Amino acid sequence: MKNITNTFIFDSKIKWPTITIFWWIHWDEISWVKVIDYLKDSLNSWNISLLKWRVILAYWNEEAIKNWTRQINHNLNRIFLKNLFDKKSDDYEINRMQDLKHILDNSDVLLDIHSTSSESEPFMFAENFKDELSVWKTIWTDRIITWWEKNWWDVLSWDTNLYMHSIKKIAFTLECWQHKSPNAFNIWLKTSLNLLRYFNLIDWSIDNHNNHLIEMYKVKTTNTWDFSFKEWINNFKEIKKWDIIWFDWNVKIIAEEDFIILLPNYWKTEIWDEIFYYWKYK
Repeated sequence: MKNITNTFIFDSKIKWPTITIFWWIHWDEISWVKVIDYLKDSLNSWNISLLKWRVILAYWNEEAIKNWTRQINHNLNRIFLKNLFDKKSDDYEINRMQDLKHILDNSDVLLDIHSTSSESEPFMFAENFKDELSVWKTIWTDRIITWWEKNWWDVLSWDTNLYMHSIKKIAFTLECWQHKSPNAFNIWLKTSLNLLRYFNLIDWSIDNHNNHLIEMYKVKTTNTWDFSFKEWINNFKEIKKWDIIWFDWNVKIIAEEDFIILLPNYWKTEIWDEIFYYWKYK
């Protein structure tokens, strides 16, 4: 595998599988940096012994981090697109996506970790693909979100999960607490260690968990360049039919049904950006 900046590889030389953990795609998602530092230090010092194969840790967007902004020109987690894979470009995020794609091509399993702008209980994106749900039910607790890909497969924006599944590999995305939440460290660390243990890369005890399976069934996107919520809305808030909760170019948009909101997007949106998701318990 070629050398890629801001990538840390721990290799036992005993083959299969390669587990990759991505973090820090967006500058403001900072609270889990301590988890990765802990994992790096523990693997380096052999406080955590790697029993077989390889762990790759990589953080995503150095230029956005340096400039204290969520992104430079693109949301790096929406441009894993075939027409950009071999494109020669001066754009940092396109070039970085190509490097990260190379890592994914050499990985078997991906854990992509994030945090949220609004207050939120932790949750995981997983699909019923190559038994992903059964894997994640073993190593994760609380809410598991499915059907992300049903809503996104035919649109122009592709993330790491969609790319991994397109090449028949396993991928999970963890959204854990608000960006600076003090509650995040233990959950992120435990989740990362549980994943490594599930594939027998480390010696670690996995607790049994109860799970709530949630189906995401629709994506709301902007129709203009000027979108705003009426008020601050947290993840998993119940929205009632006829509620006025957002504006698109000063036009009041009324909820057309009762639903529960997921991932309200408070970042400056562009036209056709996703701004939130509809979900329900299965």
